[in-house]
Amino acid sequence: MNEILQIVGALGVGGLLSSYLTLLWKNRQEDKRKHQDYKETRYKCIIMLLHAKLNFEKNQKVLNQYGYNVSDIEDLDDLLEAELVNSYLFASTQFIQALEGFIKEPSEQTRISVAKAMRKDLWRLK
Repeated sequence: MNEILQIVGALGVGGLLSSYLTLLWKNRQEDKRKHQDYKETRYKCIIMLLHAKLNFEKNQKVLNQYGYNVSDIEDLDDLLEAELVNSYLFASTQFIQALEGFIKEPSEQTRISVAKAMRKDLWRLK
């Protein structure tokens, strides 16, 4: 009888431990997914801002349609600077450096560098 109680007790503790570890794992996975979703959303917005910076007159209306209140190129520059500061919270160092490079010297080449850093940060792609 005592042996049966010990077996039942051991299985109960093992079940509780297993459930606890499963809960921790699921919470960690959910946090990772939220972080990934946030990065994807921010990067999609940033890539649109980069595109607009290279051809502002053509893309100003599109920015306004997406809810950005952009009346001139200085407003767009302010948005890019704000995205840079926000990226300190979630982005890789490589992405931050690439975005700083684009802000200092906007060009097709620096935009491609930012996009590559995004891909690497999001999907581990080169």
